[in-house]
Amino acid sequence: MLAVMLALTLACGGGGTAVKPDARTVQGSSDVSGSYDYGRGQFDGTATHSGTIYGTRQQGYADQVDVEIAEEGGRIRLPRVTLPLLHGGDDGWFELKDVKITDRAIDAKAGVNVINNPKIHIDRVTGTISISGKNGNYAGQCRKVDVSQRAQF
Repeated sequence: MLAVMLALTLACGGGGTAVKPDARTVQGSSDVSGSYDYGRGQFDGTATHSGTIYGTRQQGYADQVDVEIAEEGGRIRLPRVTLPLLHGGDDGWFELKDVKITDRAIDAKAGVNVINNPKIHIDRVTGTISISGKNGNYAGQCRKVDVSQRAQF
């Protein structure tokens, strides 16, 4: 583990697959006929029915992830498509928890909500980032951002 935590800002471009809730309506009909009460009556008709099936679907996306790490902690801006309906955060940014920094990697969890804390792995040698959580995954390539430079535009 490094003795001093570096001030670091990263911009990562990439994409992944988001897991989204989905609902489908199914409808059907059937013809029925027959007799009842020992042949004294008959019935004919058509029955219709419908129902809803709930599940999930996968949605591909491309987006940018931003990461800031400083001595007092860190934060990450996750792709909006991967966020659950109920989430915390501050203007799109989420606190990094359980941050572990070595010479080769940065590992952490993003505090999205009580039950959703996606795992983040940044390879400091190759610059790759991977994020995996309940609502999807992300893989990308990061570049260090020099925040002291003037804006390009």
